[in-house]
Amino acid sequence: MGLAAALTAAADSGAYRVAVPEYGITAIVAPNVTLVGATSFLGLPDELTAAWKTDAAGDGGELLLEAAGRSCYQSWSNPAGRTNHEYLVNIIRQGHGSVLEHANYSLYLRGISRALTHELVRHRAGCSYSQLSQRYVDSSDIAFVVPPALMGADSLLELWAEACRTSLDAYVRLVDGLDERIPERKRKRECARAVLPNCAETHIVMTANVRAWRHILALRGSEHADAEIRRLMVSVLEVLSRAVPLFWDYVTEAGSDGVPVVRLVAEE
Repeated sequence: MGLAAALTAAADSGAYRVAVPEYGITAIVAPNVTLVGATSFLGLPDELTAAWKTDAAGDGGELLLEAAGRSCYQSWSNPAGRTNHEYLVNIIRQGHGSVLEHANYSLYLRGISRALTHELVRHRAGCSYSQLSQRYVDSSDIAFVVPPALMGADSLLELWAEACRTSLDAYVRLVDGLDERIPERKRKRECARAVLPNCAETHIVMTANVRAWRHILALRGSEHADAEIRRLMVSVLEVLSRAVPLFWDYVTEAGSDGVPVVRLVAEE
């Protein structure tokens, strides 16, 4: 089995990383996204709880968003008779985006490249990040993210794998060569990391409020976005949608280059 077939088979099986022993590297073929934190609604003062009519149950962020919105007009009795879903749809249609900023969701993102996170961390409003330190963490066995455009192209994948292996060898040799000059491990790694490519894997925990997530999904999931970050947005939407009923108006569709896109659709 050629390299392209092996990586495609791994991706089709649901794996996100696969060993490539002939090149001595680990390749990443898909992002790995885990929901690690979500806003909980703790309740209103008793007299407001008694007056509030909503169909939503539990303690999810959608309850907090409805409560925040209704607090603006003290419309606890729900005079329009809307469900929670209908209320939040109306909030979005009316452009009251500030209401959506009260609920935050945190994702642990793995299987993504440092090139991707350089773009991701540009989103600042409503977002927080905690990223793996390449100065502190040893990169001698780091994995490399396959650019989506290379999937299926044997000769190009081989060229990419050789380049990754060469950079990894140089990293290890630089760390070893700095043993006598710089005894502190962090200082050796901060120097040696200079030869690692943009496709080196990183981990990052990202927290964003609903308004920010909606903006990022629309922007970074579009056909004009970088292919790897677009692929990540497809996984982000899938994970958020399973846990949070606040992204009902986003869909994934086939992209012209084979990588799906995320699109915002009009609410029925």
